[in-house]
Amino acid sequence: MPTIRRAAALAGTAALVLVLAACSTPSPDAGSGSGSEGSTEPVRFGVALPQTGDQAQYGEYFEQGFELALAQINEAGGVDGRDVELVYEDTQADPAQAPAVAQKFVDDASILAVLGDFGTPATAAASPIYQAAGLTQFAFSASASTVTDPGDFIFATWVSQEYEAPRLAAFAAEQGSTAAVFYHDTDWGLNTHGFFSEGAEEAGLEEVYATGYNPESTDFRPLLLAAQAENPEVIVLISYAADGALITAQARELGIDVPIVGISSIYNQQFIELAGDAAEGVQTLSYFTPENPDEAVQQFITDFAAEYDVETPSDYAIRAYDALNIVATAAASAADEGELDRQSLRDALVTGEDFATILYGPITFADNRRIVDADQYALVIEDGAFVLAE
Repeated sequence: MPTIRRAAALAGTAALVLVLAACSTPSPDAGSGSGSEGSTEPVRFGVALPQTGDQAQYGEYFEQGFELALAQINEAGGVDGRDVELVYEDTQADPAQAPAVAQKFVDDASILAVLGDFGTPATAAASPIYQAAGLTQFAFSASASTVTDPGDFIFATWVSQEYEAPRLAAFAAEQGSTAAVFYHDTDWGLNTHGFFSEGAEEAGLEEVYATGYNPESTDFRPLLLAAQAENPEVIVLISYAADGALITAQARELGIDVPIVGISSIYNQQFIELAGDAAEGVQTLSYFTPENPDEAVQQFITDFAAEYDVETPSDYAIRAYDALNIVATAAASAADEGELDRQSLRDALVTGEDFATILYGPITFADNRRIVDADQYALVIEDGAFVLAE
């Protein structure tokens, strides 16, 4: 059963090796994208992400992970002896813009799969278009329980909130018996809060205050004062890094000094930078920690630091890095089997086993094309960094 891993229990795991190099030599019988034989054209994947707008920071994290993985894949020989190319399209993570981008990718026959978008709302808005066209949507940054429901061309690597949210409730219950819960007033936030409430009831955590909020808001003081009036023993953030940091900073400004626990999406240096001193002591559960001694994890951290001069990679950069490696590995497998096209790539994702990742270790997709569950680390912010909680 997946667990929460703490400092005292952390142990090394077997080293993971990203094995695309083994698939880089062209097979004489291997097919190519769009059904042509012996093609030397690049293997092309689309990327739907926010390059502008309120969520552009996350798009920058995505590009860091993608570009590092891309360089490594191509240095190892690409896929079927062909270079991999990424085609970026800006959605601003806006559900109103995502469908048009999806249609653009669908209409480009050279695109074999699409990675993205940021968050459940924009991802879900585009899913029916990808599904209807038979083009894989690889949703590595969406965690609602319904992400893959549109059909068999939709994959997701963020663990469903069906599993993560109840664990967050149990973790929060360790900090107090009554909670004030702040969650996005979006489909993702409502979905997550629903599972959180179920977990809270089982864990004996009473929600004395719960409110949805607009994640683009900047003044959360009225909500915080209303929460304070209910005397919660812990504040729970079902938030992204930026808005979660603002809520945290404003809570401390108001003299609210109870423990704050955030969902895994706050695991981001941006949270610490924006919250400042108020971030100290905030706790979260994360699938990644730089303290993991695994050889593959440590090599990734070293490579990332060398490329970007960043000591701790963002969770979102790691997710993007893993996503491209998984899709490229599936493409290489499909090419080895015969013909690389949209259908064969999708099938290779379904039948493939033990895809190497930095975030989770080896993964295999469940029948719903998701990572069913995974261990998390209990982290706390100390001296401006996420460290393992004792």
